[in-house]
Amino acid sequence: MAWTAIYESEQVSLVADREHGQALLEVSSGGYRPRYMTLRMNAAELDLLIEALQRAKAEIVQ
Repeated sequence: MAWTAIYESEQVSLVADREHGQALLEVSSGGYRPRYMTLRMNAAELDLLIEALQRAKAEIVQ
């Protein structure tokens, strides 16, 4: 497997999968019985998410 860990915290992890050309964003609900959701994104989808996150940051920093 050609995965590279990019970011990891208690509830969020981001991994680059070079073999499939995707980023995997995994989010955990936390708690006693955490539930996980994994989003697989190609480069174009990742660009859209990055843009949306930058807009969200601009909104809350003002």
